[in-house]
Amino acid sequence: MLKNTGLRVSELCALRLGDLTLSERKGQLIVRAGKGGKYRVVPLNLDARKALSAYLAVRPTVADDHLFIGQRDEPLTPSGVWEIVVNLAQRAGLPDVSPHVLRHTFGKQALDAGESLVTVATLMGHARLETTALYTQPSQADLERAVEKLAVGER
Repeated sequence: MLKNTGLRVSELCALRLGDLTLSERKGQLIVRAGKGGKYRVVPLNLDARKALSAYLAVRPTVADDHLFIGQRDEPLTPSGVWEIVVNLAQRAGLPDVSPHVLRHTFGKQALDAGESLVTVATLMGHARLETTALYTQPSQADLERAVEKLAVGER
């Protein structure tokens, strides 16, 4: 969810069942109180819709209406999400992955796919374009691709 929506961990944990609209062809999440108390609607791509559908099929039936429920039938907390993501990433051999890295990945991939800075800022809940512009910084892989394009042997 974090990689496909760009949500902050606190926003993910605050989601309620009523904040989700889901169908086969589209879906969305309502972030009622993002950073600075800002409200926004985040569309869901196919991967996020599939993951949410699979999760909802096994979500514990509890009185609490938070979307994401932990093992103790209580809402997930930001620290719990951090622990889950870091542990799973390490088990997968990805030691430098955290929820914030997933958020950053969402922003960078959206910009790399050609989305405008304004669109990505809106999706991520950024108040200032300067914040989103940080995601335009080229990665090492971006720099390597740029240099490889200059190779004479590939022309």
